[in-house]
Amino acid sequence: MKINKKLMAIMMTLAIGGALVGCSVGDKPAVSPDQEVTTPEVTPEEEGTPEGGEVESALKADITTMTEGLELPMMNAMMEDMFKDTYGIDTNLLKDYYVDMPMMMVHSTEIAIFELNDEADADKIMEGIEKRQQFLADQWQTYLPDQYELVQNYKTAVKGDKILFVVSEYADKIVENFNAMN
Repeated sequence: MKINKKLMAIMMTLAIGGALVGCSVGDKPAVSPDQEVTTPEVTPEEEGTPEGGEVESALKADITTMTEGLELPMMNAMMEDMFKDTYGIDTNLLKDYYVDMPMMMVHSTEIAIFELNDEADADKIMEGIEKRQQFLADQWQTYLPDQYELVQNYKTAVKGDKILFVVSEYADKIVENFNAMN
């Protein structure tokens, strides 16, 4: 019985050691500190669509302006594919849109701004916002009560051809900043 335990311990040691050695061998050559690493320069014409369908939008600057000085969680742009699934808004109704969502899924904060082609389509955009808010409410209902409360207290604002959707502890301030923008 003692031989089996020793044999098992040796086999485990070899397996762990093999895994560590296997993980340490890489395909990339090591770079010494005195070597210079260069990256190819990319011109705007070569960039094209960002990897993963990230949305490029002039409205990102509006969100940055509206949230300046506020302590928000780390945010990331919602990918185009995810936008279609979560909001269900026909992008043909929009001139532009931008959605900021948290990088870590322990925050319910979300800020979305939509620029419409035709203000008459505002009801359709609001339906998409309500769909998204209901999804967020269902998601946070049993997870984190403080985040669920933020989702329940979401704000929307309409100004001309733009619609804002905010889930944040600073929602009132963000809406105020939105309404003060040109």
